[in-house]
Amino acid sequence: MSVRTSMSLTDRMTGTLQSIMRAMNSTIRTMEQMNTTSNRAMDMHSLQRARRDIENAQSALARLQESARQAGREGENAGNRIHRSFERTSSGGIPAATNSVGRFLGRLAGIAAAIISVQALAAGFQKLADASDAYSNTNARLANINDNSQTQAELQDKIYRAAQRSRSAYNDTAASVAKLNLLARDAFSSNNEAIRFTELMNKSFAVSGASTQEKQAGMYQLTQAMAAGRLQGDEFRSIMENAPLLAQAIADSTGKSMGDLKDMSAEGTITADVIKKALFSATDAIEDKFKICH
Repeated sequence: MSVRTSMSLTDRMTGTLQSIMRAMNSTIRTMEQMNTTSNRAMDMHSLQRARRDIENAQSALARLQESARQAGREGENAGNRIHRSFERTSSGGIPAATNSVGRFLGRLAGIAAAIISVQALAAGFQKLADASDAYSNTNARLANINDNSQTQAELQDKIYRAAQRSRSAYNDTAASVAKLNLLARDAFSSNNEAIRFTELMNKSFAVSGASTQEKQAGMYQLTQAMAAGRLQGDEFRSIMENAPLLAQAIADSTGKSMGDLKDMSAEGTITADVIKKALFSATDAIEDKFKICH
């Protein structure tokens, strides 16, 4: 093997490993910062050992690379020259350097597993924090709309049970109840009525096969319509698409055809009272269809 070829192979090998080491060092620094700022202590012993292995491997590779360059400059046989030069600059020679690099490579799998575990844990903590924030914000809204016919805990329990019966998320159900009572308070006589309205709407969306996004969009549009006092425009189109059971209930309650609802929407005659009356009138039909689907 020529001196030039030996130096080229050495440079490419060390360059690749150095890139890996830099990335691993950066990751370990990030994990150490997480440990410093987190309320939960992490076991950092394995990462500290990995850092020492990386430093030893970097040192060995640097000496190996320098020895290859010296051999190239002096023009001797590459293999012999690298070996002799490396013996002079390294404690333990090439075998020790090989072991050092080998330990680092052997650690890679373990380090990768540790990183994945910590990243998953961090993602879990973030999701938990987000859920906690959403829960706190929703309950703060509920405190503002509690009609004092029950305690805060009792109100939360009523909403939780409604969410369970309709196979819906508590936070989404509570947010809908809070918005209905806050934005359309004149349309509902009590928290219980708003909770029942939300439960029936959740079941209507479920029976219609609406996705989570469609359900959220439909409930948002319906809340806006109830707040405005009438169902028309974008709100009407959303309900027709995502909650056809409610649309049919409105048609049945008013004695109109489904085709007539568009005209009613344009005329502004689908009022909040009409919507509420239609939904509650269709309770048995919605409940029956929901039981079949679930």
